[in-house]
Amino acid sequence: MEKKCFFCKKTYKLDRSDPQYMKISKNPKTSYVCKSCNQSMQKDAQTSTGLNPDMIDSHDKYLR
Repeated sequence: MEKKCFFCKKTYKLDRSDPQYMKISKNPKTSYVCKSCNQSMQKDAQTSTGLNPDMIDSHDKYLR
């Protein structure tokens, strides 16, 4: 399946190993965010808020 990133507009081939594959296969109209844009947004959010996801839920790191 091919999908265009919502932010950078590059086209990516998605396979079952992509974390967003199931979401998009159930609803093809949903937006896709590539891994590099996703990481960039997370880093920007952490920088602007000063929060780290591990600070919010200490058990979440074991689920990743």
